Amino acid sequence: MGFGVRRLFTNKSKKDGSITTCRFVCCKEGVRRANKGVHNVVNRRQEIRTDCKVKMGLVNEDGKFKVYDLVEEHNHVLHLPNTTHMLPSHLRISDVQAQEIELAADSGLQQRAAYEFLSREAGGRGNLGFTRLDLKNYLRTRRQKSLIDGEAGCLLRYFQDQKFKDPLFFYDFQMDNEDQITNIFWVDSRMILDYGHFGDVVSFDTKYCINNAHRPLAIFSGFNHFKGGVIFGAALLYDETAVSFKWLFETFLKANLQKRPQTIFIDQDQAMAKALREVMPEVYHGLCTWHLMQNGIKHLGNLMKGGSHFLRDFKSCMYQYEEVTHFEEAWSKLLSHYNVQENTWLSSVYTLKEKWAACYMKSAFTLGMRSTQLSESLNANLKRYLTPNININEFFTHFERVVEDKRYNELVCEFNSRDKLPRMNYSLSPMVIQAAKVYTPPIFDEFQYEFNISLACSIKYKHESEAGFEYGIIIVGREVQFRVLFNPPQKAVSCSCKRFENFDGQKNARSDVILDVKENEVEQDPKLIRIRRHRQLWPDLVYLTSEVIDSEEGFLLVAKGLKDLHIRSIETAAVESDGDGSSGNIRWRRPWRLTEAGRRPRRLTEAGRQRLTEAGRRRLTEAGRRLR
Repeated sequence: MGFGVRRLFTNKSKKDGSITTCRFVCCKEGVRRANKGVHNVVNRRQEIRTDCKVKMGLVNEDGKFKVYDLVEEHNHVLHLPNTTHMLPSHLRISDVQAQEIELAADSGLQQRAAYEFLSREAGGRGNLGFTRLDLKNYLRTRRQKSLIDGEAGCLLRYFQDQKFKDPLFFYDFQMDNEDQITNIFWVDSRMILDYGHFGDVVSFDTKYCINNAHRPLAIFSGFNHFKGGVIFGAALLYDETAVSFKWLFETFLKANLQKRPQTIFIDQDQAMAKALREVMPEVYHGLCTWHLMQNGIKHLGNLMKGGSHFLRDFKSCMYQYEEVTHFEEAWSKLLSHYNVQENTWLSSVYTLKEKWAACYMKSAFTLGMRSTQLSESLNANLKRYLTPNININEFFTHFERVVEDKRYNELVCEFNSRDKLPRMNYSLSPMVIQAAKVYTPPIFDEFQYEFNISLACSIKYKHESEAGFEYGIIIVGREVQFRVLFNPPQKAVSCSCKRFENFDGQKNARSDVILDVKENEVEQDPKLIRIRRHRQLWPDLVYLTSEVIDSEEGFLLVAKGLKDLHIRSIETAAVESDGDGSSGNIRWRRPWRLTEAGRRPRRLTEAGRQRLTEAGRRRLTEAGRRLR
């Protein structure tokens, strides 16, 4: 049986601040005061106080507390032993549990799943020490504390932390007339590196809004040499006007030393198209075919009822026809068959045919990209973690997780390409063998598909002259015909399909040197050293903890040794930061520390450093030797 306890009062000495007297009472002591300012309350909170008289008074006599007042009889029913953990006086979230709660929240776990995990880890909810409501309140308090400086302060603090971790991190703001932040752009060193290697074709999308404020999230993305998605940069926009887009495109080019892509895919946003024409007029602007299809369903949904094949015919005009004449014939047939010659939306789309029709786009370098689905897939991943009431700190936490997922997928592909041999359907062909050594597995599979088609090709006609050779090529079972040109002096071959010009994906695609905005060489992974150190230290610390957790003497030995090491490591880090002058205005995150509850850690002086005995260091060294 049990009951909750409250501290009614505490008196302290005016001389040294020590406690002289105090009194503890039952949690049901007293009665609730009437709220005179509130009337006609429909659902009042249930009463929990019963004016219980149980109390215990303590007085300090010569450093020892003695009971001078004690009442033991309760006037209410006591709680069962298996429910005492729900009492407010028994609820407490320890520092370790708080760290685990924050880690679960940052990992995207829902509160119910996080609470279930922690309760299983503790051996049951009764052993956990807090309820799910306490977990919810803790996370809410954490969010409120993180926003104590406002969104602008949180942004600056986040970017400064990223700049400290990654010196090549780049960010920029756009301010309005009232000096308020409107648009934000950021890019880390890995994004700069990826754009330097794979930024020839870019997908740009702004269709996702991060919270109830409806701030558009703009993402620059593209393909890597494994045909996987990579992120080149991101921005939070105040609005989707031509002025905002122009600033964003100029800032994006500034972060990448004015390197422009060859092709960029966007949707049918007129403000976006206007900004692109002003900032990057020489770049080929392609329209996202997926957005075209969605707009077609929106404007011409009446033509897609009753078994109509309008959508199928419209797709054929997008993807199927390699020659302009065939496309024009199919488009005219589409308009006449469905009687939509006067439709304004189709007329406006036709004027932009060079940006979406396959016969026109085959001369552009696209790497097979035809839509902004890369950005859409990233938005879908973000949607799993983001909620309408998310704040700016939580957004960046989840955004970093999604970015790391994309990068880890590339590592998995890199590992598989080195660990597994490619599937060669023509293992005796010298060309296939050479391609398997040059291309990554996804690109090699596409090469084998084209190689297989080449076996079904035949020459329909040929014209030979001193200027060059021209061949008409047909594929068995297909009506399409291709024109192949060969220039002997230049040893150049070209085909009317333009497939070879759009083909890329070599294994050494990351071999070039990429520079940042300050023309410094961008490293492959600036966090690699930190990851390696963490990988080396973490298993030893976990194993050492498991070895001494059942021994009081061993626990005290390791705790003291870790405390001493922690103090010395803070001093070393402070000396290094002072030496390189990198502290600046960065707000340092307070590290984990071994201190007693309620005590503020003191700064170590020279005299305190001398008091660290050699005996304590030898004990820690011996413990580490036994660990190894």
